[in-house]
Amino acid sequence: MFDIDLSKYRIVDLSFEVHQGAEQEPDRPFVVERGLLADRAFKYDVLRTHTHVGTHVEAPGHFYDGGKSITDLPVETYMGPAVLAAIDLPRGAEITREYLEQIIGDMMAPGRIVVARDERSGKETGRQPHLTVDSAAWLMERGMKMLVLDVEMGTNIEEGRAIHDVIMSRDAPIVERLANLDRLRRREFYFMALPFKVRGLDSGWTRAIAIEER
Repeated sequence: MFDIDLSKYRIVDLSFEVHQGAEQEPDRPFVVERGLLADRAFKYDVLRTHTHVGTHVEAPGHFYDGGKSITDLPVETYMGPAVLAAIDLPRGAEITREYLEQIIGDMMAPGRIVVARDERSGKETGRQPHLTVDSAAWLMERGMKMLVLDVEMGTNIEEGRAIHDVIMSRDAPIVERLANLDRLRRREFYFMALPFKVRGLDSGWTRAIAIEER
């Protein structure tokens, strides 16, 4: 019988817990109301929300009109071996390709998922370190399959769009709105963020987890 020996591995839940009032930004609503099904069992009506509330994974359709949706990408796109890019830089610093080479160059290989964690999150105020078009290009040159994001994408809208283009033009999805990244102990682990399977969506809610050796 196939099994995973959880005495050798630990599962880390990296998902943001959504509830009414959890999201503070006005453009990230989550409003639900309890009701009843025909058999008088409970259900919840989602009155107002969207696909980028809580932990979510974005497909190219998020950026390109007519781009691939969540269900257009193979399910294996959303899981695989991952490397932790522990970004220990001052507030507002630029994440260069040289810095990425220094911290994860020895672990990168085609098909790797990159989890970019801000090491100073919650300890310092101000804008997080940010990727650049050039550092995003380095990730794709090294064969990154998916990016899990805890840092900024550029310093303005246009730079952020250019970074999206570099990554999503290669059909690499992006996972955003994570939690508990500080609980990761290993530089390498297995990562999964399987999206809610709805045809045509640009993004899907997901329960993101890491599986790492104890």
